[in-house]
This record gives sequence, C-alpha cells and structure tokens, in this order.
Amino acid sequence: MSLDQQVSDPRTSRVWRKYRRAARLAGQLTVLLGAPLLAAGCSGGTPSLVGVWQPDDGSGVKTIAEDGSCTGMYYNAGQPLDIGGGMTCTLGSEENDGAYVLVVSQPPNEASYLVRFDGNDTAVVMSQSGEPLVTLERQ
Repeated sequence: MSLDQQVSDPRTSRVWRKYRRAARLAGQLTVLLGAPLLAAGCSGGTPSLVGVWQPDDGSGVKTIAEDGSCTGMYYNAGQPLDIGGGMTCTLGSEENDGAYVLVVSQPPNEASYLVRFDGNDTAVVMSQSGEPLVTLERQ
C-alpha cells in the first residue's frame, strides 16, 4: 500500500487512529463513570407514591399526582380529615430504619408521617411514633 493510499484510507490514517483511540477512551470513561449512577438507579432510589391507592381503613380511594397534589392523605388523631381545598403530598428522604418521611399539607393543616414500602404497590403510612395508620395498595 502506498503512502497516499495509507493517508486516504480512514482505517490506517493517523487522524483515524487518534479518533479511534479517543472514542475508545470516551467509551471506557462512560462505563467507569456511569456505572455507579446506573447502580444507584438500580438499587431502587426513592419509591413513588404517584398513583391511585386503595386504603385498608375503608376511607375511600386516595390519589397522588406527579405535581404533588393529593386527596384523602391527611390524618388527624388516626382518622382521615379533609377540610376542603387543595392538599399536597411530599415524599422526603429515607430515614435510618428504611421508612420515608411524608409531609401532607392542607392549609392551615400540615402533618408529617412515616411511610414504609413493601415492594412497589404496598405502602404503610405510620404516625411519627411508628404506629400504623393505614396500609395502601396501588390500584
């Protein structure tokens, strides 16, 4: 193969070899840097409460939307309470014992609960002391 053919042949040119080397390095960096992020995503992350839930206390279906608006999630003295107006639900971080903090607000009322998930479709809402209030099954 002549020098002209080597330069014009993309498989053998110096530029092509540098490009291939850079592409290989970029691929290796993507694998090395991306693996922990993928592993973190595969480990579950924060579960989602978004959806329609059937409670075991007979209080009626509860809904939680992507934007945080919700219905039927405020409890007072162990019983559901809805004073009318908008209600929001915010699922916070995981506590040491595996439960998540849930803040439900229906101004002027606001309450914090603990939520423990059993898979993707069952959630137990508990008081701050850990006493179960209601078990929810995703519909």
